[in-house]
This record gives sequence, structure tokens and C-alpha cells, in this order.
Amino acid sequence: MHDDEIDLVDIARVLLRRKWWIIGTFLVVTLGALAYGLQQQRVYAYTTSIELGEFGPEEFVAGAASTASTISDRILLSTKRAFLQERDLESMPFDVSVNTPEESSFVNLVSEAPLEDQSLVAEFHKRVFERLRDEHQSRLSIMENQSDAKLKNLRSALETQEKRLSMLEELSVIRNKGSGDEGNVRAEARSGEENMQAELASTDAALTMLLSQLQLSERISEREQAMNELQGEIRDEETKRSWIKPTRAEDVAVASLSPVGTSRALIAVLGAILGGMLGLFMAFMVEFVAKVRESE
Repeated sequence: MHDDEIDLVDIARVLLRRKWWIIGTFLVVTLGALAYGLQQQRVYAYTTSIELGEFGPEEFVAGAASTASTISDRILLSTKRAFLQERDLESMPFDVSVNTPEESSFVNLVSEAPLEDQSLVAEFHKRVFERLRDEHQSRLSIMENQSDAKLKNLRSALETQEKRLSMLEELSVIRNKGSGDEGNVRAEARSGEENMQAELASTDAALTMLLSQLQLSERISEREQAMNELQGEIRDEETKRSWIKPTRAEDVAVASLSPVGTSRALIAVLGAILGGMLGLFMAFMVEFVAKVRESE
């Protein structure tokens, strides 16, 4: 039972006897990791932010999510094919990812590549952006044509309402004049006690004129309300027309301030840790082999 216990002194003696194995393994692995890190090219992230076109405040030509899907599923594929054929390449020297920040009107193209490939990344991002801009410009043109037709109809309807309102106002003036003349007739009828029938006819005519005047006032009010609504719709549509913004990208393939990916320092640290662990493993393995040989 006593022989199964781990003796720390014996472990320390093993480590001292096999120290050169530990040191050698540590140095080999650490120097290998350092050499690997130094051979790795510094890779930077290049970002192109595309702002979606607008046709009126908060009314975009296309949604950010649908635009990202369009780029990933269709535009990237055809653009890559043409890019590879022009440059006689078998595969793309870098990848392109598409992301959309939450609740924003931006779509980002992101690629990781060395500094010497920045011009290639910029050219490819520019082609993708131009394809998307052309598609959105076509949609903007359609929306402009629809807006022109809508404005034309609204202005025509407003002009019709204005004419009808003018006619009703003229009719109201004529009715008022007629009402005044009828009052004179009624006064004359009252002066002649012998003409009772004329007085009754005058009273009926006055009531009829009063009802007609109330109906005219109601129609005039309805026309004015309809005109106000049409004028509001025209102002809203004109505001949209003044807010037209095409899809745009201010900067193409902007490089990150520092390299991305695993840094050389981290590779060296991980190599040192791995070298120490392998060194201890090699020390005990060599000691074990030596014990086996002695027992034989």
C-alpha cells in the first residue's frame, strides 16, 4: 500500500534527470511556433458600408435583410465568376461576407486579406456595389414614375374640387340675393290685407330657400374638407420627392486599424505553453522507457 503512494521527491528527481529532454522539447516547440507566427502574413479586415437608397423619410428602396440576401445569393456569385475570368484565377484570394447591423439602413461587405491585396478587394467590392446601385436605381425610377402619376391625379382632383367649390359659392351668392328679393315680396304682400294667398306662397318659398341654403353650406364645407385632404396628400408626396437619395457607398474597402486573426504574440505564447507540457510528457515517457529496460 505504501509503494502505491506518489513520492514528490522521486518526481523531482525524475525531472532533474530528464531536464534536457524538457528544455529541448520546450525550445523546439516554442521556436517552431515562433517561426510559424513570423511566416504568417498580417491580415486586415476591409469593410465597405453601403447605405440603402431612400424615397421619402424612412422609406427605403429595399430592406437591409432582403438586400443582404440579394447580394449573397445572386450578385456575389456572378461578380465572382466575371472577376475570376478577367484575372485568370482559379479561386478567389479572399472571401466576402455580408452583414447588416440591427435596425439600420446599411449593408456591409467585409473581406480579410493582406495589405498587398487591398486593391483587389477594393475593386471587387466596388463591382458588387455598382451592381446593387444599378438595381436600386431602376427601382427608384419606377417609384418616381409612380409618384409623378400620383401627383398628377391629386392635382387634377384638387383642380376639380376648386371648380366645384367656386360654382357652389357663386350659387350661394345667387341664393342669398334671391332670398332678399323674396323678403321684399313678402313685405309687399303683408301691406295688402286683401292678398292672403300671396303671403302664404311667399312663406313657403322662404322655407324652401332656407333649406337650399343649408344644403349649399354643407356641400361647400365638404368640398373645403376634401380640398384640405388633397392638399395634405400633395404635400406629403412632394416631401417624398424632395427626399430621394440613391444607394451609395462613401468609402470602399476601408482597412481595419490593426491586423485581425491570431496575432504572432499569441502564437508564441501558445507555443511556449504547449512546449512546456510536451517537455514534461517527454521527461516522464523517457523515464518510463528506461525503467522498462532496466526491469528486462
